[in-house]
Amino acid sequence: MKKIVALLLSVTFLFCLVACNKTETEESAESSTEVVDPQAPGFRETTELFDGAYALDYTFEDPDNFPWTTYTEGGSLALVCEDGKMIAKIENPGVKKHSCQVYHDGFQIYQNAEYQVDFDIWGDVERDFEWRIQINGSDYHAYYVEEAAHMGTEPTHITAVFTMYEPSDPAPRFAFNLGAAGDGAHNVYIDNLTMQVLNCSNAVAIEGPEPPNPVALNQVGYRPDDPKTVFIASPSDTSFDIVKADTGEVVYTGTLSDPYMCRFASYKVAEGNFSDFKEPGKYIVKTANSGESYSFTIADDVYDEALRASILMIYTQRCGCEVTADIGDEYKDFAHPACHTDMATIYGTDKKIDVTGGWHDAGDYGRYVVPGAKTIADLLMTYTDTGFDADDLGIPESGNEIPDVLDEARYELEWMFKMQDENGGVYHKVTCANFPDTVMPQDETAELLVMPISTTATGDFAAVMARASVVYAPFDEEFSLKCLEASKKAYDYMLSNASSDTTGYLNPSDVATGEYPDAVNQDEFFWAAIELFVATGEQQYLDKAKELYNEKMELGLGWIEMGLYGIHTYLLSDASAQDSAFTKELKDRILDEMDKSLMLANREGYFNKMSSFPWGSNLTISNNGILYNLGYMLTGNEDYKNLMYYQVDYIMGMNACGYSFLTGFGEHASEFPHHRPSQFNGHPVPGMVVGGPNGDPADPYAMSVLYDTPAALCYVDNDTAYSINEVAIYWNSPFIYILAAKVQS
Repeated sequence: MKKIVALLLSVTFLFCLVACNKTETEESAESSTEVVDPQAPGFRETTELFDGAYALDYTFEDPDNFPWTTYTEGGSLALVCEDGKMIAKIENPGVKKHSCQVYHDGFQIYQNAEYQVDFDIWGDVERDFEWRIQINGSDYHAYYVEEAAHMGTEPTHITAVFTMYEPSDPAPRFAFNLGAAGDGAHNVYIDNLTMQVLNCSNAVAIEGPEPPNPVALNQVGYRPDDPKTVFIASPSDTSFDIVKADTGEVVYTGTLSDPYMCRFASYKVAEGNFSDFKEPGKYIVKTANSGESYSFTIADDVYDEALRASILMIYTQRCGCEVTADIGDEYKDFAHPACHTDMATIYGTDKKIDVTGGWHDAGDYGRYVVPGAKTIADLLMTYTDTGFDADDLGIPESGNEIPDVLDEARYELEWMFKMQDENGGVYHKVTCANFPDTVMPQDETAELLVMPISTTATGDFAAVMARASVVYAPFDEEFSLKCLEASKKAYDYMLSNASSDTTGYLNPSDVATGEYPDAVNQDEFFWAAIELFVATGEQQYLDKAKELYNEKMELGLGWIEMGLYGIHTYLLSDASAQDSAFTKELKDRILDEMDKSLMLANREGYFNKMSSFPWGSNLTISNNGILYNLGYMLTGNEDYKNLMYYQVDYIMGMNACGYSFLTGFGEHASEFPHHRPSQFNGHPVPGMVVGGPNGDPADPYAMSVLYDTPAALCYVDNDTAYSINEVAIYWNSPFIYILAAKVQS
């Protein structure tokens, strides 16, 4: 994922209590006890649930078995396990209870089970504290809390009995809030902590992720002439039928391929092509043995609303202005007044500057130059590569005779001007010191901090400003020249500072928001040089790009590897101005990558070339689609274009998980993204692309329920699973590109 927070979550599963086999509606039925299959996803260790079992049991005798860690917000502390106890060495207690928090993740708690908690606690000073068992995400509300517990300077024994009345939770948090008390630096000591089951007779089982539908296709649908493919997981079928959704009438019968191994899902798939079926309507694919698909539509305008919504998602992320509900009733809960309008403090100084505007980056309200530049680049390419020029999407600028994707990109560009220092360098981000609670954006009111200049932010800024100077020239010459001037100023900063930066941006110890850390600025510098060459025609920029480029530079369209943006711009620029040898080198590399991708996509299943699934894998899917479209634009090879189409299909449901990863679109679409406005309102903004399967999940919920799950299936639709189900502007933007490319073709 985009954000590497300075917390290392250590999740150790002591046991997995197995609840009585009940649902919430069967609580009053006669209970029975079962043992969960040890091979079932989501369980590291299984034991039978019984009265007297321990959910937590720590005597703190073993420093090597110490899965406790800290969170700070305005406070500071160190945590150690020594002398047979846990010691919180509080340096600054801060002003909030959770300014200094000690916590443990990695246990389970069951609905209707009764528990007893015991521990000993004392401090160097007598003081109050809070301890709580809470949901580990969303609004972080407590299942049980003692807000004003008290400790002395000798061991104080705390005991409490409670019943868990909320739905069973596979990944709660046990927390001690030790801030806002103690009058300065002091130590707090904790020992003999247990959480024991007293009565499990009515306990409700933890529900793991639902099994995916084995019949997977684009749930939104297809245009009549699109290539159309259905995938069947672990098939025993040899054919499939397409039936009308309303009557069940069979209108088409197709043949399935021989099954082949889909390695990243660890099962076999068969595929069925029905591209020759073109009759508009609403349909379902049925099989004799594998079940049936979710419904889908064939129509010329099948993607229009999805494309509009995926762009409006970025509009709803606007900061510093009123966001209205004029774009549709489905957005009324996400309208908000102007937010984050205070002057922001440049970190480490007392200087304040105006950095209002821009987009909230993701599920939180930080604004970051690096992912913002990627998002802008994708929107600009959407216009230049696909010709998508709609001016009626409903944003405030609609109807001004400028394509709305360019109006939306300009909103971020105007903010970026404010992030450039007089010396040409660009500040990395503006956020508060910590992520906010689950609130609407106008209710995050902590001090805004402008974080130091970084060369990656400066290089990205230089590149995207140069690109903007070209794209906006026909619409606004004054704005175009302003972009070019800012780009050159940032480029000069790179000339003076890029080689001396060997670490990239890193958060100070008292800031815990997203870092976007990247210690290699060569690709950002290369991208900037290419864009300035194309914008100005000046040879110095091409010479610098050739100096920076090498065959080991990773091809990327993410926020870390940005070099492909430069290659994309160069190869599609005026051929008469290019260096023929350099052009051949870059083009050969792109086309070689195309052929490898085509081979892998055709053999791996779901037309997805990936064998591993990183944080934000849906970003990689859509980025791959941009690359495939570039291959098509360079060669006219229809196989590359179709491969780009299939990445759209993947996002919309043709994947191993059986989900449409675009909120609000598809019969079985993601509903619970990690996105504060969506969490606050209890339903998602439509048109958001969620992160998708993550083969190395990094949040407690996903780590619990997806343990030992194949990478392609490591997805859960839960708003606490931030490493799986967060959203981001730069996850939407490449999807906007490939969907627009499909619509416009």
